[in-house]
Amino acid sequence: MTHRIDIADSLAYRIYRAQRLLRRDLFRIAARAGADLTPEQWFVLNKLRLRDGQAQVELGESIFADRPNMTRIVHGLQKRGLVERRRDPEDGRKALVHLTPQGKETHDRVAGVVAPERDRLFEGISSEQMRTAFTVLEQIERNVLSGSE
Repeated sequence: MTHRIDIADSLAYRIYRAQRLLRRDLFRIAARAGADLTPEQWFVLNKLRLRDGQAQVELGESIFADRPNMTRIVHGLQKRGLVERRRDPEDGRKALVHLTPQGKETHDRVAGVVAPERDRLFEGISSEQMRTAFTVLEQIERNVLSGSE
C-alpha cells in the first residue's frame, strides 16, 4: 500500500517553512541593527546575556548544536571580540564562555530591534494560541528525542 501525503498538509513541512522564514528574517533584523550575526550566534549571545559564563556543552545543548558546530560558533564570536573563553574557577579543565563588553553592546543593540519585530511577527496570535503552539512544539520535541534514544 502506498501512502501519499500532500506535503503542504504536513505539520513538519509547515514548521520547516516557518523556521526558514524566521531564520531569513533574523538575518535581516540583525543587519538592520548593524550586526552580522547568524541565528545560532544570536542564540548564543542571548543565552550568555541571560546567564554569562556557560560551558560550550551547555550552550550547545540549549540550541541543539553538536560539539564541532558549537566550537565553530564560539570561535567565530571570539574572533570578532564578542565572547571570550575563561577557565572555570571550579574546574580548571573546563572553559566558560563570557560576553565581552562589545558582545553585550551588540546583543543589546540587536535586542532593541528584535523586540518590536517580534511583536510584528506574532501579530494576530492570541496568548492562548501561543501557549497551545508551545505545548504542541514541546510535545513534538519530546517525541523526537524519545525516538532517538
